[in-house]
Amino acid sequence: MKTTIIAFLTILLAAVLVVGNIHWGKSQASSSSNQKNSSSSNSEINIDLDYYLSFAENWPEDAQKQLEMTLNNNETYHIVLLGSQSIGDSKIGLLPNLTESLTTTYDKYVSIENMVYEETSSNYVLNDETQKLISQKPDMIIFEPFLLADNNLVNINTTIKNISTIIKDTKEKLPNATFVLQPANQIYNASLYPTQVAALKEYAESENITYLNHWENWPEGDSIEVLDYINSDGTPNEKGYEVWSNYITDFLVKK
Repeated sequence: MKTTIIAFLTILLAAVLVVGNIHWGKSQASSSSNQKNSSSSNSEINIDLDYYLSFAENWPEDAQKQLEMTLNNNETYHIVLLGSQSIGDSKIGLLPNLTESLTTTYDKYVSIENMVYEETSSNYVLNDETQKLISQKPDMIIFEPFLLADNNLVNINTTIKNISTIIKDTKEKLPNATFVLQPANQIYNASLYPTQVAALKEYAESENITYLNHWENWPEGDSIEVLDYINSDGTPNEKGYEVWSNYITDFLVKK
């Protein structure tokens, strides 16, 4: 009888030890998992603001503040390239180089997309195309205002009025959006086009809108060398897009 009781107690003790070890193992695994989740969550929330903001020092002050706000909220700052077919598409144009530069610098915290419109600025306003822009909820719009499409068709004064309308309508719905203006690409031996570009630059300065004067990186329009940078239809080739996108990159990403 005594032997039976001792055997029973031995088995019971072994069972208790086994159950206890299993429970302890589960508790440790749960604790480790919670620590990992907590660490992952903190790594997403605790963003190095100074690091990312240091690259945006060329941006307008309002845009820098908006970037800081999106970073604090662990969100993505969204840039839209708006312009004519001169800015190119997702395969050949400004977008591929800019996407690579922004992703490398800002990780997931800054995105960029293309919006191309092939008609005049007057048609853009008349057809209320601004609503499509607003629907994308951009934080910054880098705007090439269809100057080559307007060339010889829309008076530059009307173009300027159209630009003002587009900016006004956008900011009514997106008051924190920042506009940045830029001309289309340089072309060869033009007469009217350079005066349109000069008027755009003057307008930007008068309205205190950042102007990306990427023509500084192109050959002069009266130089035959500019033909090395554009296609036969007047749009930039790979070399032209490289010059243009490098200028914008230097603005968006301070070295």
